[in-house]
Amino acid sequence: MPSRVLARIATTGIYLLHNVPRDLQRAARVRAGREGITLRWVLLQALREYAAGTWAPQPDEKSCGVPLASAVDRRVVGEGA
Repeated sequence: MPSRVLARIATTGIYLLHNVPRDLQRAARVRAGREGITLRWVLLQALREYAAGTWAPQPDEKSCGVPLASAVDRRVVGEGA
């Protein structure tokens, strides 16, 4: 029942990212904090640039222990309009 309520309340998609290395998440959050922005803003900006075609991820096995194709769990927890 709670998932139905969440899906109705949410105005945008709610996504979970799995297998994000803690040190990467921590470093990104610290940098965002130093720059006076949120990690959410950083992620949204990256998605905007990717969608617009102005940025493309480059596979780098040295910095990411998981291949790009499986680094993000694409399951949607809730959807909005």
